[in-house]
Amino acid sequence: MANSYIEYDTGLTETTYDIPFKYISISDVNVKGYDGSSWSDLAVDSRSSTDNTVTLVDAPSASQKIRVWRNTSTSQLVDFQNGSRLSERDLDTAYQQGLFV
Repeated sequence: MANSYIEYDTGLTETTYDIPFKYISISDVNVKGYDGSSWSDLAVDSRSSTDNTVTLVDAPSASQKIRVWRNTSTSQLVDFQNGSRLSERDLDTAYQQGLFV
């Protein structure tokens, strides 16, 4: 799971956190909070692929740490057809999905 998440354990009074890792779709980025004994999903207000940030509905101050993580879909994103031209974008997407999953 290298380069698929980052954990924050300070500044948990903020609602916006950086996404320093790569992703195929911004909707693949989620946030979990750790309360000292278990992880739970935190409500995301918005995601920005322009700024590479995720904004939570509420500050996770009740959590000891949070994890911003990538959850790439295992559903096939590209379907290559015989006789079709292979675009760089489709090849990159197929490769990245295999790498990120």
